[in-house]
Amino acid sequence: MRISRVSLTLMEMAVILSAVFVQASVVPSSRAQSSSIPVSQEFASGDVQVFASLQAWYTWVNINGTHTIFLALHSNQGPSPVSAFVGQSYNTSSGSRVFVANALMAMEVYNDTNGNGFLDANYTVPRTELLYTIIMNASDTFATTAVQKTVSNGVPHYAWGVTYGSVQGDLIKADPAQGYGYGGGLPASVLKIDHVSLFYDYSLNGNRTFLKTSYEIGNVTLTPPTLPNVTLRGLSFSLLHFTLAVSSKQFTVLANSLPYDSQTTPAPKLVDVAQVTVQNVLAYEFLFKDNYTLLTNPAVNYPVAYAASPRGSLPPNAFQGQGALQLIRVQDYVKASLPDIAGLPETSDLNYNTSKLIYRVSYPTWSGYGLRHVPTYVAHFAPETLTGPPPPPTTPPPTILALAIFTGALSVILAVHGFSRSRKHYLPDESENLTASKSRYTGNPTLPAEGLPTQEHSPYRRAESTV
Repeated sequence: MRISRVSLTLMEMAVILSAVFVQASVVPSSRAQSSSIPVSQEFASGDVQVFASLQAWYTWVNINGTHTIFLALHSNQGPSPVSAFVGQSYNTSSGSRVFVANALMAMEVYNDTNGNGFLDANYTVPRTELLYTIIMNASDTFATTAVQKTVSNGVPHYAWGVTYGSVQGDLIKADPAQGYGYGGGLPASVLKIDHVSLFYDYSLNGNRTFLKTSYEIGNVTLTPPTLPNVTLRGLSFSLLHFTLAVSSKQFTVLANSLPYDSQTTPAPKLVDVAQVTVQNVLAYEFLFKDNYTLLTNPAVNYPVAYAASPRGSLPPNAFQGQGALQLIRVQDYVKASLPDIAGLPETSDLNYNTSKLIYRVSYPTWSGYGLRHVPTYVAHFAPETLTGPPPPPTTPPPTILALAIFTGALSVILAVHGFSRSRKHYLPDESENLTASKSRYTGNPTLPAEGLPTQEHSPYRRAESTV
């Protein structure tokens, strides 16, 4: 009953949490002061009550005019929903105020048949390497590490983190009739992720901030009921991200120094760096050339494949269906609240379907093993010269680049959608197969209990691929 009660309140919590997030980090005003996040302090960690049974554990850092806010949902009354995000706001050298974050929209499991490292998909054909998506429902435990400040060679560092332990979820089939698994569908198996950890090191050096994000996803183990012939052996893993952007002035997304727009560019592109510029002034960088560690015994390092992805690499009905109503309600709430919480007009476009940058962080060699990855994000800012908080927004509003303004809301909606549907809609013939497979089951289908990944699953070749 606990899980049911938590799932019923998640949509309303997502709405409230979105407002708390933006008020605290984008507009330092009396509204922000009304929250329990102490925005006047240099740094702090604690809990914000977002609903009767749900809290958001936060970390806040306020230094030299830059604000960083981290929020992770958890419950003291039942299993904790797995949802966390981080955002930054600051002034650019062009005088614009910006807010930057990322939205994790889906976990994808694919078969890298052409060996280029990333998930190839073109749903106008249609053709895709996608086999499954993963939806996380809730975790058994939730542990925090409060923010601590250290100084190394004159550079201040702020470190904090959270760990969700024993995460329950579902492996969803990429069924065309169910939107290929984006947002819910028919489970191929129940699964357990040993843990999901998110740790951060935030530092400021000159006119740049560095956000080093160390996240670790534990072994993924399939548990009954599992459809016949379902395995993670030899498969690859991808994290699908959206950049949701709004600005009252011109902004541009660059991939490998060239303009890129996921809405108009027909082909995916392997990239080493992506950038956001406001009025041709560099505001943010995604450093996309690094390695990940596959937590085998012994651990092995492999290059990460980052791909800027076109809108056509997702099915037209992705993130729609029964979960669409919750998504629309949250989206409408945020849009209606923008004048108060972010200084943006209600007509601002916060629709993920118009995102200029869709990208995938791909791990070609995976097979269900745990992995660790430490990407870095760089913000370029102008130090604040005011002695007090900036004045409230005026009309027209100051430039605010709102990237993934409702990151947490979207991820929570996906989790609720999968939780409410995934265990209820087995097809009749597949339900029979599930029952029969229990008696024929001869071993754990996940590879972490079976040995190291095969060497035939070779590292990808770094070359562009057009699908």
